[in-house]
Amino acid sequence: MIAAKRLHFTGILLLAGTYSGASWAADCLIQRGYAGIEGISSHTSDSLWQFDDPAFRNNTIANLYLSSVGRCTLTDTLSLKAQASGQYALQAHQPGALEDKRHQGVGIINEATASWAASESWYIDLGKIRKTSGYLFSVAPLDLLRNVSGNMRSVRVFGLGDRWRNFYDEGAYGISSSLYRNEGTYTLAAFPRLKRNDQRQEAASEWDAVLRTNSTDRYYASYTATGLKAFNPTFSLLTGSQKTLAMGTSGNLTDKLILSVEGSLSHGQTWRHLDTAATRNTRQFRTEQEAYNIRSNGAQGDIGVGLRYTTDDQTEYGAEYYGQSQGYSRSEWQDNFDTIRFVNGGYTKSLPPLPPSLATEIRNGYQQYSRMMAAETDNTGRAGNLLGKHYLTLYTRTNKEQVGSIDWSVSGMANLVDGSSVLNLHLSTPLKNNIEVYSGVAASFGSKESEFGTFGEKGNIYAGMRINW
Repeated sequence: MIAAKRLHFTGILLLAGTYSGASWAADCLIQRGYAGIEGISSHTSDSLWQFDDPAFRNNTIANLYLSSVGRCTLTDTLSLKAQASGQYALQAHQPGALEDKRHQGVGIINEATASWAASESWYIDLGKIRKTSGYLFSVAPLDLLRNVSGNMRSVRVFGLGDRWRNFYDEGAYGISSSLYRNEGTYTLAAFPRLKRNDQRQEAASEWDAVLRTNSTDRYYASYTATGLKAFNPTFSLLTGSQKTLAMGTSGNLTDKLILSVEGSLSHGQTWRHLDTAATRNTRQFRTEQEAYNIRSNGAQGDIGVGLRYTTDDQTEYGAEYYGQSQGYSRSEWQDNFDTIRFVNGGYTKSLPPLPPSLATEIRNGYQQYSRMMAAETDNTGRAGNLLGKHYLTLYTRTNKEQVGSIDWSVSGMANLVDGSSVLNLHLSTPLKNNIEVYSGVAASFGSKESEFGTFGEKGNIYAGMRINW
């Protein structure tokens, strides 16, 4: 019901923007957008998750989606900008116990800001502000203001290929100020906590927008130099609930080869980790209410390095390494999967025969714990975090965008410790200047006890059509 209301609200916003663009073309217009429909064949294999019903099911899905950006200029110095996206998925069969509803919609206000030009070089934004930073294709340590994604658990919009997260990218409520000078750009922003998050044991697909974007206090400052010849670094500082200092730069080594380097240093952990003591208690039949936490002591660092080569025909080839000190160690991974096995039926090996009513009560309790672990694992990824320590990403793409030509992109990321990986292949071609057809595959590979194989080796084959404006 909540998702349906969000989707309805998104539709009203887009229609209002269209009407405004038609009625006051001199002041308001729909700048760009797209709408599409795609069919998806979803395939999954066995996993460690065990419920009364299967955790994951093969399915066939019809997916409809829409996204649009509108802008109004009120005066010479004041303007409004908004972007909204909506998605509705219809699944042929009842999804698994850890997946979505059979028919479900999602509506997102990606951005809604009022912008005031205080001078020719000073701008102030107020509202739902979206800020992204970083030069890397995979994980950007410089991107300190990313929010939790509100996509469904088993269905996403595949029309953007490996850049599907852009559809769900959502800003936070706050205020931002940017000053542009000859030596560089200065930015200050504040995004206060508007609601306490007491729903972490649920998947973020069930959270409302405020929980996804404003459940912590964040105060941000950055400076990007513009006067240097080849490399112009960016320095960013985040304080509040999380304290992180980040730095990154990107520049040409040759005319066709670009080097990007980013790193950050945080006080304490930046995402919720499974607590070793709590899992030990759980496997000893002791009750644990909070199995995940963030240690606030110590220093944690991450680094990303990437090389991108562009040919004369605008084909890109890239390779990136990403590493983080707070990723799970081998022993922590083993502890994680030992606990998943235990709460998904392994506990029965240590229990004597029980009366049916008591056995059902115990099973229901551990199934609830299992759902919580699945939600926490899913939510870590939704926030743009990875669970391991070392990763390698390879990608290549073309960008012709010509009628009769096929553009393609292939990307893959591998966890260098456990060997699991994710792969995306996307093909697209314009039929006309504003109509595009596409097809592709998105899949994860790995054992049941690996990062990308945690929820079963899942593959999605898709094809769709999109109208752009």
